[in-house]
Amino acid sequence: MAQDDFAFVDAHHHLWDLKALHYAWLSDQPFEGHPSGDYSAIMRNYVAQDLIEAGKPVNLVKSVHIETADGETDPVRETAWLQSVSEEFGLPNAIIARGELMDDANERQLDRHMEHANFRGVRMLTFHGPDILADAAFLRGFDALRKRDLIFDMDADIAHTAKVLDLAARFPDVRIILGHCGFPKQRSVEYFHAWCKGMKAIAQAPNIACKLSGLLMVDHDWTVGSITPWIEQCIAFFGVERCMFGTNWPLDGLYADYATLVNAYREVVADYSADEQRALFQRSAEHWYRI
Repeated sequence: MAQDDFAFVDAHHHLWDLKALHYAWLSDQPFEGHPSGDYSAIMRNYVAQDLIEAGKPVNLVKSVHIETADGETDPVRETAWLQSVSEEFGLPNAIIARGELMDDANERQLDRHMEHANFRGVRMLTFHGPDILADAAFLRGFDALRKRDLIFDMDADIAHTAKVLDLAARFPDVRIILGHCGFPKQRSVEYFHAWCKGMKAIAQAPNIACKLSGLLMVDHDWTVGSITPWIEQCIAFFGVERCMFGTNWPLDGLYADYATLVNAYREVVADYSADEQRALFQRSAEHWYRI
């Protein structure tokens, strides 16, 4: 695809203003064992102006923001802040908020999120362990997403395969978007084959899409060659209409600047047709996130 024809919709990024909201992992104490390693270099503000400037070389036209204000007791505060940012700068175009699906106040909280035009759904980090996906309270909360036609951004890996498939089958009308290529945690050949098996199984659920993102969090010495197999297999399993590229900026920015990463993605899929590339870099994210 020629440079003049290229436009990018970033399906996964973050913004933060340490004075506007509380980000415990950035302002209190670094998160021990974070896959990105030492992330002290990004413990500063990253706001819309920074994203817009970083995205200029690759014609960033729209974006999807994923929750990150972990220190906020009321996650709607982050949604409200992001909506005001979007109204001023035109980005982000979709907001995925922190989900509290197991909370008794979940439905009321979702309705408050929905007062903001760019709210599209929630992510709930599964630090509780894989059993959360089958927990009765979680399933009740997930049904509240179904009732409101909201998206679930899935934080899961191949260890969760069976529960992910059960959840998708139980709620076939809910759009589930699997983050970070299923977040492969290792780079051995044996792990790659196990990951392929799990991802192929997950891809059988038609209501699950896959974000091609986050690979640099584990692959700190990455090259185009090292990220290619993971991306190509995701596309082979899910197809271009259920895959979308995201930068995981500024976390992946620890190991590559914004344009370098997007251009690496472009190199990986350079042999795809122009229409397939448009799906991967723009159309799929617009469709799945309704932007």
